[in-house]
Amino acid sequence: MNNKFVKIFVIILAVLIGLGIVKDQVIKAAVQIGASRVLGTSVRVGGFSFGILRQSVRVKAFKIDNPKGFPKGSMLDVTQVGVDYDLPALLAGKLHFPLVILDLNEMVVVKNPDGVLNVDALKVVEKKEAAPAAKPEKSSKPFSLKIDVLRLNVNRVIFKDYTQGKEPLVQVFDVNLKDKMYKDINSAQQLVALILVEAMKPTAIKGAKIYGVATILGAGFLPAGIAGTLLSKDSARAEFSVSFDQAYQVTLDVLRKNGTITSASQTEGVIKADLNGHNLTAKIAKSDQGKTEIVIAARKYLIPQPEVAQGILYQIQEKLK
Repeated sequence: MNNKFVKIFVIILAVLIGLGIVKDQVIKAAVQIGASRVLGTSVRVGGFSFGILRQSVRVKAFKIDNPKGFPKGSMLDVTQVGVDYDLPALLAGKLHFPLVILDLNEMVVVKNPDGVLNVDALKVVEKKEAAPAAKPEKSSKPFSLKIDVLRLNVNRVIFKDYTQGKEPLVQVFDVNLKDKMYKDINSAQQLVALILVEAMKPTAIKGAKIYGVATILGAGFLPAGIAGTLLSKDSARAEFSVSFDQAYQVTLDVLRKNGTITSASQTEGVIKADLNGHNLTAKIAKSDQGKTEIVIAARKYLIPQPEVAQGILYQIQEKLK
């Protein structure tokens, strides 16, 4: 992170607060620029409110885009962030947040055809190259950031693996992390690493450099052995307000796009397919509520693969929106 840039940003912000002329849109733009510099990718903020009397900040629809070299789209979709800040510390040029509440709705982890993960392309993961001998840089103190308490909520993680072919293997992991609390976070890098690692814990994604970064930064929240967890069920289910024929056709198209159809019967509402060794079964039927129910089951070597089933269902949901 460019410490000089961030220090200047905080000083300007503090001066504006002291003069009482801070506008939400001005700070919103500054936050987008500052976060983009820290992460090395574009950041978008939907809504922003800044309170001086209550010393609070509320950010809505905070989106972090994929880094260069990956498909366009959001990597992190944060519904909202609530921050209680320390005004005297801010006026002194320091960021002290007694409380941060972050609601991460969706994180999309992408593995490109070269096997590189999008989370590993962020600035917090990149190794700093040594400065040329002719231009040695003066060492600078780490920028002052202190979060007393972080409360983190994570809804789900989507993993898209493009090493399998043109169409990615998609898996969806329902994380359902609720109000998990962390204390004493001391850098922006540690904060980002913590969020990424916690979100990725249930995915069993191996080889991510972010795990090593988290360890170095003191975010000791790594999954034991980074091993996956098998659920008791092998299927994912959802209901849609569409006709049976439309649901069947979309399901057939998604399965054909991802793998090879082995059998299909529109009369019975059953489609079977093979996806890189995964045996998939889709069942489409009208529900008692007049909607159309789609159930996707996935197994590999007789072992339930619920994440693959949820990944297929996710793609069907996207087409039936």
